[in-house]
Amino acid sequence: MLENLIIENFAIIEKVALQFDSGMSVLTGETGAGKSIIIDALLMLTGGRANSEMIRHGSKKAILQAVFSVPKNKILIDKLIENGIDIDDGELIIYRELKHNGRSMIRINSVLVNLKTLSIIGKYLVDIQGQNDTQQLLNLEEHLPLLDAYGDEQLLVTKSAYQQIFHEFRAITQRIRRIQTSQQEITQRLDLLQFQQQELEDADLQPNEENDLLDARGKLLNYKKIADRLQNAQMTLNGDQGGAVDLLAEAMQALQEIAEYDDNYAELARTIADSYYTAQEVSRDVDEQMSDLTYDEAELLRIDERLQLIHSLERKYGTTVADVLIFKDHVDKELSMVDNDELDVEKLQVTQNDLRQVLRKQAIKLREVRQKVARGLEQAVNQQLNELLMVGAEFTVHFEQIEGFVSSGTDKVEFHVQTNVGEGMAPLVKIASGGETARLMLAIKTAFTKQQHIISIVFDEADTGVSGRVAQAIAKKMLTIAADSQVLAITHLPQVAAAAAHHFLIAKTTEMDRTVTQVTALDEAGRERAIAMMLSGDNITKTALANARDLRKQALKLSY
Repeated sequence: MLENLIIENFAIIEKVALQFDSGMSVLTGETGAGKSIIIDALLMLTGGRANSEMIRHGSKKAILQAVFSVPKNKILIDKLIENGIDIDDGELIIYRELKHNGRSMIRINSVLVNLKTLSIIGKYLVDIQGQNDTQQLLNLEEHLPLLDAYGDEQLLVTKSAYQQIFHEFRAITQRIRRIQTSQQEITQRLDLLQFQQQELEDADLQPNEENDLLDARGKLLNYKKIADRLQNAQMTLNGDQGGAVDLLAEAMQALQEIAEYDDNYAELARTIADSYYTAQEVSRDVDEQMSDLTYDEAELLRIDERLQLIHSLERKYGTTVADVLIFKDHVDKELSMVDNDELDVEKLQVTQNDLRQVLRKQAIKLREVRQKVARGLEQAVNQQLNELLMVGAEFTVHFEQIEGFVSSGTDKVEFHVQTNVGEGMAPLVKIASGGETARLMLAIKTAFTKQQHIISIVFDEADTGVSGRVAQAIAKKMLTIAADSQVLAITHLPQVAAAAAHHFLIAKTTEMDRTVTQVTALDEAGRERAIAMMLSGDNITKTALANARDLRKQALKLSY
């Protein structure tokens, strides 16, 4: 249950510290005093989104903290363990700071968590029911989710199995539609890829081919210059009038003749010998280059054509041959990834029809399980309606099969109700009054509470639109819920206020030109005055006090 709530600099609340007990507690006070602000704080502490406007004017930040005692709820404990949160002592402390930059710091038992984690854990701690939640019954689209939320493990497993098949069916349906609507585009893409692949395969580019071709082209274009220079080099090395090789031979012989007289002479002889043999090798290499050197005009033409092809491919597919080869790899991979069966719509449609049959059977199974759950919900809600003095009222879950398939199945679910004997069943959204809708929501909430084991239930003026005996019945029903879960109720009904085990009065005052909200835990005398004020207004009469005492006496006769 919620044991402690601290609120600092939140909206018009400067600082409030509340201690709660088990059973049922009510918060009363004039409109605008700040009752709903306390509920908003609880909402922030269980995963609600915040903004800087919630921070009290003139304050740097708002601080919210709640302490829960947590029962042995396996799902909740598993969620806490997943996020590294220790709860050995059964106590859960949630702390949240709201800052002007829109950021907030959230800690659960001193462990930093994000808003998503807080929201996941918070839904197991507090269920806030307000006037907006009552309006949920008037939204037809919410009826199926409400029914599913009441379901058991069998419904969850059956629905999950249906949705798995549905996702497969939807995927192949979308694939068929995509192919059918873009067949021409796909065909054009394939044609382009196949053309590019063929063009690049025919070209048969090699990694260093362009550089080799440019070198060969340069030699052919400069044939005469190269031939002249090779001939000049050969004449210099081996000319008829004595070339460099002969001169080096003479120098080598001269030095060798005196080498025995000095080591330096011997070294010079060896050096000149090396030069002589090197010059001989160069001379032979020059001879070979001259003999290999030819001018082939046809080869030059072939090289030019090849280079033109390479440059053309580079303009299309990349700036270098390496880029073109990379592009070719991409083309080959894309073509290899194209499954021709994907373009075979007829084959895909066969698979689609097979899935449709399986999906239809699973949808029927899901409907049967839902109808079983619906009977249980009807029985539970009708029992609660009877206890809420809606004598002759009847609640049913109406099923209607829809065309096709959606992720939730093939069921359209609508709550029907008969509010008076003999009127017949009709859609709830058309015939229920505000007070009747509030009681219906309370009846449903009672049925859900027993099943879902939520720690704390908050009713934020969920009893609006009722009075008299009905108000007394609602008070008793909230007490019934409080037997399984802690109940906090914001109410304007004296019958509900009188029935609670604990009563807090919310009041708004002005201190130093600032509005301040104060919360007071009332003793018995204070409770009687607060209830009398709810009956007669600010002018508390003896009759109002007597009525308040009488309501308290009646409330004490009620049992959980």
